[in-house]
Amino acid sequence: MKLKNTLLASALLSATAFSVNAATELTPEQAAAVKPFDRVVVTGRFNAIGEAVKAVSRRADKEGAASFYVVDTSDFGNSGNWRVVADLYKADAEKAEETSNRVINGVVELPKDQAVLIEPFDTVTVQGFYRSQPEVNDAITKAAKAKGAYSFYIVRQIDANQGGNQRITAFIYKKDAKKRIVQSPDVIPADSEAGRASSGCRWRSREES
Repeated sequence: MKLKNTLLASALLSATAFSVNAATELTPEQAAAVKPFDRVVVTGRFNAIGEAVKAVSRRADKEGAASFYVVDTSDFGNSGNWRVVADLYKADAEKAEETSNRVINGVVELPKDQAVLIEPFDTVTVQGFYRSQPEVNDAITKAAKAKGAYSFYIVRQIDANQGGNQRITAFIYKKDAKKRIVQSPDVIPADSEAGRASSGCRWRSREES
């Protein structure tokens, strides 16, 4: 009986410690109000989104985050595994700037609702092993800057092979990019230079979770 009580007490203490230390999942509104300090990718075989969220929570704990927000989920290499992308936040995270887009290596990152309203002048593609989304953004913006781009929007991010490499394509825009009228945010002019260059690309929504 004494051993049973000891084991029960240990289990309760472990559960309490987990609940205290576990990073919490933010709502879309909460995530939009603060700045993440990192973006991570978690891969694995999950039977439901709840299992994926728990895996992200454990990763967030490991990285010292107080909270997280899942920004994208997708199949990983058609193997049945999931690829889950999440932003991580500190307990004292800075408030997000409502009117300003992020600037990375001197190139402005556009959200989808802004990107679909203007005409890209070209695309850039990078491929390699990236440990986090900030590394992806660093590589893609350097390529965009080399072509004289003012801003960019990532439209495709896929696993290039089973070795963990990724292939990322982004539309790039001039500062005075021409406005365009579309009926749907997912429509890309087929006769545009970017449309021809990006045949096969699909728009990637960051709002999906």
